[in-house]
Amino acid sequence: MNVWRLMAANNLVPTAEDLPPEEGKRRVRVTKVFVNSVDALIYRGLKKVKYPIVPGRYAVGLIADDKGGTGLHKGARVLLHSYLPAQDTGTDAKTFTEKDYRILGRTEDGFLRDFVYAREDEMTPIPDAVNDEKSLLIQYVALAHATVEKLDVHQGEHIAVIGANLLGLFISRLLIYRQAAPILVDTRKDRLLFARSRGVYYTSLADDNLMSMVGSVTGGRLADGVICVMSAGEMDRELPIRVCATGKNIAFCGDGDSFTLDLNGVVHKQLTVHGVMDGNDYLETALNLVANKAVDLSAFRYLVLPAEKTGLLFRELAQNPERPVEEINIVNLV
Repeated sequence: MNVWRLMAANNLVPTAEDLPPEEGKRRVRVTKVFVNSVDALIYRGLKKVKYPIVPGRYAVGLIADDKGGTGLHKGARVLLHSYLPAQDTGTDAKTFTEKDYRILGRTEDGFLRDFVYAREDEMTPIPDAVNDEKSLLIQYVALAHATVEKLDVHQGEHIAVIGANLLGLFISRLLIYRQAAPILVDTRKDRLLFARSRGVYYTSLADDNLMSMVGSVTGGRLADGVICVMSAGEMDRELPIRVCATGKNIAFCGDGDSFTLDLNGVVHKQLTVHGVMDGNDYLETALNLVANKAVDLSAFRYLVLPAEKTGLLFRELAQNPERPVEEINIVNLV
């Protein structure tokens, strides 16, 4: 089978490798892989990984065997899970600092290959109403849903969302779906303009005018809660504390770089801090939200490239890391 393996930073090598069967796992033909900004950072050597590694965190595929006993028949379309429980190391020391998760494409081999073996609980069937391209965004929608659930958002509340990348956009849309009012903040004007075109009314650059804008929108009360998207890029990490009203909740979500947090500010404002890493428990909910168009994915531009252009795509993403947020780059492996 074909495998694209990152041997070192900026060195993606296509190879032909055999994949032996694994007991208790189904053989899945990987059909499409979403190559996102984190994949590009890993390619550039700006995210810590252990080389060599197969990149590609988000993928869909087809069941390629007929050994299942729970309804996943040969040819069924499935969404492959990106976040898996960490393996029990027994008495051996753990080497993965987050230790509760394995992240495919970052802490171990991802999906940029023709076939993988996975347990049935490591994949989710895709309904006919959701096509492959939209399915590649489902894990973002699920994580957004998990994050909004953590804050226990109520109708009419103003929730500041720090970061207008894909995850921040989906969080904002789900807040609107719940009749809350997101205040979306980012350092990039183009992201905010796209968000406004998709119905996010309150947006602001992360600049000196932010606090007055939040105060104006909330009547001086500040935000009823804050969601900070860790993967949205460089931003003042004290913003969540500054814009949050006293006694409220802050959720940090997504897979970003480490940073320091002013716990003195958290204590003084009596804030509750949550961390949300994955949305596996909400994958079926996310599929239903997309199938019923409660979350609209039609505005995104799905750029599907053949497998032979995989290396070119990674080089282009490395050279232009700030691509439009609405651009979804997909490698078609079939």
